[in-house]
Amino acid sequence: MSVHNFHNILFLICLITLGLIHVHPINAQPLSFLVDSVEYVWPTDATNQISSTFGETRSAHLHAGLDIRTWGQEGYKVFATRDGIIYRIGTGPHGYGNVLYMKHNDGSYSVYAHLNRFEPNLQAYTDSIRIQDYSFVMNEVIEEDSLFYEKGEVIAFTGSSGVGPPHLHFEIRNKDNEPVNPLLTNLTVRDNLPPVFRQLGIEFLNPINLKNEGFEIKNARRDGRNYEFGEITVNQPVGLSVNLHDRANNTPNAYAVYTLTLVHQSDTLYHSSVDQFSYAEGRHMFLDRSYQILAETRRAFQRLYKVNGNKLPIYRKLKNRGVLALDEGKYPLQIIASDIFGNETKAAVTLNVNGSNKIDNITDVPTYPAPGEISKPFTLNQKEVLFDNSVPMLASSEPISFSISRISDEIRFRSNSSIEKRLSPGIKQVFSTPNQQLWIEFPKEALYDSLNLHLDISRIGDEIHFNFSPDRLPIEGEVYFNYILPDELKDNEHLGLFSVDKFRNRTYFMWATNKDGMIRSPLREISSLVIMEDKTSPWVGKPHLEKNLAGNYVIRVPAVDRDTGIDYQASNITVNGKRGIIEYDPDRNSLFYYIPGYVPENQNQVEIEVFDGMGNRTSKTESFTF
Repeated sequence: MSVHNFHNILFLICLITLGLIHVHPINAQPLSFLVDSVEYVWPTDATNQISSTFGETRSAHLHAGLDIRTWGQEGYKVFATRDGIIYRIGTGPHGYGNVLYMKHNDGSYSVYAHLNRFEPNLQAYTDSIRIQDYSFVMNEVIEEDSLFYEKGEVIAFTGSSGVGPPHLHFEIRNKDNEPVNPLLTNLTVRDNLPPVFRQLGIEFLNPINLKNEGFEIKNARRDGRNYEFGEITVNQPVGLSVNLHDRANNTPNAYAVYTLTLVHQSDTLYHSSVDQFSYAEGRHMFLDRSYQILAETRRAFQRLYKVNGNKLPIYRKLKNRGVLALDEGKYPLQIIASDIFGNETKAAVTLNVNGSNKIDNITDVPTYPAPGEISKPFTLNQKEVLFDNSVPMLASSEPISFSISRISDEIRFRSNSSIEKRLSPGIKQVFSTPNQQLWIEFPKEALYDSLNLHLDISRIGDEIHFNFSPDRLPIEGEVYFNYILPDELKDNEHLGLFSVDKFRNRTYFMWATNKDGMIRSPLREISSLVIMEDKTSPWVGKPHLEKNLAGNYVIRVPAVDRDTGIDYQASNITVNGKRGIIEYDPDRNSLFYYIPGYVPENQNQVEIEVFDGMGNRTSKTESFTF
């Protein structure tokens, strides 16, 4: 057995012996990945350093693998980490970008994402499929073709597709296609540095129903090798959460920790260990993290208690679900964080409880808070584009955003209606206005928990505002927004739907449909919305002839839209009347004309047609000599 695996197992045995881990079959570790008979080679020749690790916070899910540094460059070799066949190929401008899925003889998988391109034979295979309909986006399961690669063979080259900056995203998945922490295998990085505590979140819970009533944040103080949060006085039940990170040698990056433990004297109240999870549970990150703090601060505070609906298999010990509902008195608490290599840090906090708040045998901790004070509507009168690839922390809409400004109290608005309803999980239901102008369909799997939801609808000019309370709520599955436009706006095809982030004064285009006088869109969160107009066509620059990293000629066309982004699938470029595959790089704000083996003629005419998310169109013709 390798030294790294031996240390992992010894560390786990110590935790079990101390009573910090209660192992249950449902949470059993994937032991087949911890023996020497299953070994992996490092997946790239770029570096042996990681910029992100398993289980970190992402915009809409838990991070499912390792991000390996590539020095801010593209084109390093990517290796098959084990013998296997190519199971699935994907290409596209978002998510994993250009990605390969390999299947190994034991039924497990390895995944390689954000690639610049595939190795030449595999790239030719991929292009032969895409050229049939000139489609940029591809997602094909090709297991039956049995494209086999031996361990250590080059399968691709690193890039930045899907999301920048350049790096390699690498995953290991078990036979059920569930991501497993790659550092549970023989793969390792140099790390003898302990985690770092930054802040403690105190989430106040209603003493009767345990609904969240707000939070406070307390900064950590260094105390030798460990940390101190001092004394905190409360007069109601609380749940704690921590903002912390791990470190590794020779890299500036911050990582997620591997285990978290909350102890009162010799009593373990909470313990978690991030070994694996399923993709069906990936969005439960919003429940493991404090989504209220995440939405407001964009900082990931990991909860030391568990709310309803959270099905992540990472919790090894929970007493009273981790909620601190205690008798009057002072309680010295210790929070222990460790990385996967056994480096450990402790933080101390004393909870001073005023009055008795003791609740025994807590089994129900509501996911959602009660409706609060309804926010005043605001006008979106400033459209300064922010091309920073930021995305709403609780949504999966396109990263096109611009700043907004709140209106003053003096500005009058017309309120169409206010509605409030109690919604329940496991039941198909509709949240609607009395006149049925608005209805939001909630499938039975949409909610994590019961929700009392309030909505205020108002109109300022041609802008229609939908202000929810509570706001910025995670949901389990999509809900479906439907709104019948007022008669005077029904023919305005330039109206679009935007998600509102009031904390950062930004909106995010939702790529909704506007058809037959109705706005429709799936929603991946409960957030305030606004319908507003976009009549501005995209800006399109002069085409440039370039070579990509594979040495193939491509034509790059700069394209920017300040409101609703580029609709790359509707856009088109022809050269001398010939179609090509139109690829899109949102980080470079560019469309690319690509044909395998393309060589320009002496005289070339480029016809360009670019659409934005609302269908506004820009067309132009340019010529160049080769």
